[in-house]
Amino acid sequence: MSTQSEDILGAEAGRHGMAVLAAIKAMAESLTQAEASLAEGYALDLAGLDGEIARLCAAAQQAPPSMGPALRRGLEGLLAQIERLQVALPRPASQADRP
Repeated sequence: MSTQSEDILGAEAGRHGMAVLAAIKAMAESLTQAEASLAEGYALDLAGLDGEIARLCAAAQQAPPSMGPALRRGLEGLLAQIERLQVALPRPASQADRP
């Protein structure tokens, strides 16, 4: 039998997990917009993306285990988007390529 405090902690953990899922969705939308901008020839500033992804991963680790599969799918989706961006980004000219 669970206590009232366990119920409260469980509810808070569930809310935390849902907030992490929402943040993952928002990041996915931002990355989709970045992909579209890049395809249209716009320059991208991805400074800070690694830190944001690290925060999402850390927050996901604090979510209840029952949310693990959904969080994992979301994070794997972000990874796929980042990998597509990485491939699509123009490569800077190396010193050997410069006149």
